[in-house]
This record gives sequence, structure tokens and C-alpha cells, in this order.
Amino acid sequence: MSENAYAQEVCYNLRGGNRALLMDAFANIRKEDFLFPPPWKVAITTPGYGRRAILQDAADLYQDMLVELVHEASINTGQPSLWAQIFNWSGLKPGMSVFESGSGLGYFTAVIAHVVGPEGSVYFDEPHEKLHDKCHENLADINNVHAVYDGAALDRTYLCYGTTTVPAELYRNTKLRGQIVFPFTDDWGHGFFISLKKKKKVCELKLGAPCAFVISRDYKNNPYTNDFGELTDMAVDVKLVEQALDDKVLDVAKMIHLAIEAKSHS
Repeated sequence: MSENAYAQEVCYNLRGGNRALLMDAFANIRKEDFLFPPPWKVAITTPGYGRRAILQDAADLYQDMLVELVHEASINTGQPSLWAQIFNWSGLKPGMSVFESGSGLGYFTAVIAHVVGPEGSVYFDEPHEKLHDKCHENLADINNVHAVYDGAALDRTYLCYGTTTVPAELYRNTKLRGQIVFPFTDDWGHGFFISLKKKKKVCELKLGAPCAFVISRDYKNNPYTNDFGELTDMAVDVKLVEQALDDKVLDVAKMIHLAIEAKSHS
């Protein structure tokens, strides 16, 4: 599959907005530049064509596939079509200031950087000891990508792991109408993407695509994550947000619980 055909496949279901920018990014960012050397263990997820394989030729990487990064931790690159959907759904666009956590080897970081362009900025972190150094090396030459977060105000934050909490610093540094987007999961890593849009009087929670992700190393077990059937779009009063926020994290599960309780008593 050519790079252009790959980009069309990955972005097939996207509509309007930043679709053209995302297609350009997926067509031009070289996947092999953001991986360890071959052979590559992959899981090809194209509908009707799911299979596992070991690849040697970089040309074969241009499919909608997961590439294994750390076998013992079940960490992979992430599915391109899923992340294309998330970047489209969350309205990623030129000029934005973005933080990405759990960057792997930097492939989607580079995609984000391509979309936000030279007027935008991308900050990243990758804490895993087997990925950290290579991730920094892969992203070192991209001018609008920064390995050190300086506390800048953020338009978007993307967390690339299952969690129920958001670092307090990132929430506080999110601009009004900015979004924090992440997989809100149980401790098995199953759940949904959610977006938290910060507004003056409320935090708007929107429910996105179902997903399965490796959970954060500091995942906080929380009974409120057990019943995803009750999770819907909602506007959470900032007073309830503050009750779920401490110096370290915004406990999103607690925030949702407080919002549901408040609605039931109204």
C-alpha cells in the first residue's frame, strides 16, 4: 500500500474540519522513523483482514496496524485510524499548543506537530525506560516539538494510556475552551475516550469512541469506573470539579460521580 493510500484508509471516515491536514500528515510522516529497527511485530487491524505478522520491509508498514514496542508491557504504537478519529473529533488544528503524554516512540507526536504547524507547539513525555531515550532521539529534529514542558497554556492535551485521573497541572494550564482527551478506562484498560472541555462555569464532558488501552502505571482504582453504561455527555459545575481536584490530580471518576449525584438530587 502506498503512503497516500494508507492516509486515505486511515482517514476514510473523517468528515470536514482537519481531515485534509490529517491526511497530509499520515501520508508524509515516515512510520519507520518512529520505530525500533526491524523486524517489526505487528497486528493488522483492517476490517476483514485481522492478522499478526513480522515485517522487514518499511513499505509494508503503511497499513492500519499496531506495531509492538514493548512486548512484556503490551505497549504498541496505537491504531492509526483510531488516533486520526480522535484528532478529528477533538478539533486539532494549526497554531494550537498541545501536550501529549505517553508518546511511545513519537509517531503520533509527529502527526500532531504536522497538523499544528510552525505556529503551534507540541510538548511530550514518555516515561517508560525502554522508550524514553529513543522517543527523544526521534523527535529531536522537529522544530515545534519540545521535550520540556514549561507550563505553557494548552489548547489540547492527549493522554495515550488508560486512566481515571488527569495531572492537576495540565488541567489548570488548559485554556478556556481547551480540551483534555484520553481513554477513561477500568483497571482492565477497557472504556471510552472522553473529552473534557474547560469553560468558565462548567467542564463539558463528551463521550467518544470505545477503546482498550494499556493503563497508566499510577492508575487509580475507583469504583465509579465499573458502570460505563451510565456515562453520558454532561456539563459539570466548576464547584464539583474543584471538589475532585487536589495538588496532584483531577480525579475524573470522582468528578463524574459528584455530577451524577448532584443531578439525582436536583
